[in-house]
Amino acid sequence: MGKRAYTRYSLRIPCKMTAETLSGKTPMMEFVTANISAGGAFIETETPLPLASKVRLEFLLALEDLQTLKVIVSLETLKSWKGKRVWISASGIVARHDEAGMGIMFDENYQVSPMETGENATVPS
Repeated sequence: MGKRAYTRYSLRIPCKMTAETLSGKTPMMEFVTANISAGGAFIETETPLPLASKVRLEFLLALEDLQTLKVIVSLETLKSWKGKRVWISASGIVARHDEAGMGIMFDENYQVSPMETGENATVPS
């Protein structure tokens, strides 16, 4: 077994996921990560999705988690987001299963956006 391309961090992060399986698109499901890296995440679940299912994930991270994971965001952007939490949207596939859950391998398409809180929050009209 080869060395991992990305460092894994034991971060328990809430995430939301939808999947495309052979039987169609699943409703939004909520999970918690057991660990995460820039290349993927391990999701705790007793009912993993089928292997090779395409998934869309959303994670809510504190800014320090974003920096720990080395997600590529410019320094100016990080300064402007100071004190906020951020949403990471990623897509990938279910790459493996075991008795504790499923491993998701991210593709290169991820987006990072700040979550507005408090008085700066935007409420959809």
